Amino acid sequence: MKRRFFALSSLTYAYKAKDALDLYGIKSKIIRLDGNETKRGCRYGIETDERDRGAARSALIGSGIPFTEP
Repeated sequence: MKRRFFALSSLTYAYKAKDALDLYGIKSKIIRLDGNETKRGCRYGIETDERDRGAARSALIGSGIPFTEP
């Protein structure tokens, strides 16, 4: 199973993203990023299954949560 992550600027946004994805029935996990994995140096991310990428992206946008896709 291939995993995909979205980078978030703070731990607070990571928890908000997890809650938003839970509401949409998308399984996710909060992860700590190296900082070099993203262009903006984000330190937290939310990991989902690659198959849920589009739905997760839409859920985050719809919830107003800022993120980047490294």
